[in-house]
Amino acid sequence: MDKYPVPDNEYERINKLKFFDLLQLEKDPKLDIFAETASLITDCPAALIAMMESDAQVIQSCIGLDFDSVDRKSTLCQYTIASGDVVIINDTLLDERSRENPLILAGGIRFYAGIPLLDDEGFALGTLCVIDYKPKTITEKQITALKKIGSAVTTLLIGKRNNIQAEYFHQTFNISNNLICVLDSNFMLKDANPAFEEIFKFSKVNATGQNFFEILGKDNSELQHLIKKLTNIQEEVTFSTSTKISDDTVVIVEWSLKQNQNNSEIFCFGINTTQQIEEKQKLESSERRFRSFFENAIGLMSMHDMQGNILSVNEKGRKILQYSPEEVKKLNLKDLVPEKNWPLLAQYLERINNNQEDLGTMILKSKEGEEMVWMYHNLVETDTEGMPYVVSTALNVTERMSLEKDLLYTKKMLEQTSSVAQVGGWEVNLKNNTVFWSQSTRDIHKIDKAFEPNFENALGFYSEKSREKVQFLFDEL
Repeated sequence: MDKYPVPDNEYERINKLKFFDLLQLEKDPKLDIFAETASLITDCPAALIAMMESDAQVIQSCIGLDFDSVDRKSTLCQYTIASGDVVIINDTLLDERSRENPLILAGGIRFYAGIPLLDDEGFALGTLCVIDYKPKTITEKQITALKKIGSAVTTLLIGKRNNIQAEYFHQTFNISNNLICVLDSNFMLKDANPAFEEIFKFSKVNATGQNFFEILGKDNSELQHLIKKLTNIQEEVTFSTSTKISDDTVVIVEWSLKQNQNNSEIFCFGINTTQQIEEKQKLESSERRFRSFFENAIGLMSMHDMQGNILSVNEKGRKILQYSPEEVKKLNLKDLVPEKNWPLLAQYLERINNNQEDLGTMILKSKEGEEMVWMYHNLVETDTEGMPYVVSTALNVTERMSLEKDLLYTKKMLEQTSSVAQVGGWEVNLKNNTVFWSQSTRDIHKIDKAFEPNFENALGFYSEKSREKVQFLFDEL
């Protein structure tokens, strides 16, 4: 026999064996009692319990025989696995499935009865079988007994995995930072993990038997609304609660509740979102303050990306530049900078990209073409998606720079007038006792630049009569 039949769900069946850790098992003496019982019930000299892997039958208990494993293609249990049902061969020499099987012929096996070991989803994980060396028949009562033994064996084998899962859950229950508790069908607390105790500041010994909703707080309006809905909970239910722990502490928890399969208990899983919500509120408050500051700043505040595309301009800036909120979002800095200054704009974009900060002056033009000088300080920030952008603060210094130019021009004119008219000027600081001479005064007295006048030596340049008058005036001060 080169091939053997397989069930349609063979791939899933093997995965189930992996899931239950039933591959490559060694013999288990705990199963011998089941094999012996099957042998006694059917009055057969041999019985075995085995898992059917991809290519081999691996035996966990063997009574009356001595095998560890058998090639799958040589077994009669392959037919039990393929059908997922009881297989009985009253005389192996008369059945086409066994009459040419070398192993059966060599062992002198004449009777076979196989019971599939089915899990709760109907996957045939292995078999319980009995054999005899003479043809025979067994009763329906005996077959029913074999099925019950097979069910007990399956429960024991799967129970090992369930025990492992229970241990995993127990560890998760105790070490999880999330809140976990178990309620009865009336929402009375049966068990709670350490995280639950720590958050709500109580011992589960004292809290066991308390109503879950009373623990969370009677003042939860949303919870009170959900109580009626939760009394007949069938599917998973999620909701949020806000519980006052002390005078200044409130805990916010996102809950997920789900009943077990027989509706006798409710499992509750909670995530403490207090810190996240507080941080979110702080962030939202900070964003509101920034937006208020941004919009109401007395100068120009704006944001642009690293290519100079305008992202936002505050109200003051839009008013001065004569653009609407919708219009500024379509602008690039090139639209605001005079074309003759585009090379300077390119240099600015390179600096801000490289240095993440830049300050200086820049000429911008309004929608009507009026040019204004702005003194700016720009910084690179990062948005929530990790993309860099520039925040700019700027003051309009156009008028100031114009006044400075006028002042310099006036100063120059006065100096030229003083030089032509041979009029000198000087200033005495009585507090610091210092003297300042204008350049015209220095030229009149023909002194070099190194000479530093003071009150005493300055009076020496006057005639004696004039010196006395000047001295008198300063004495009066």
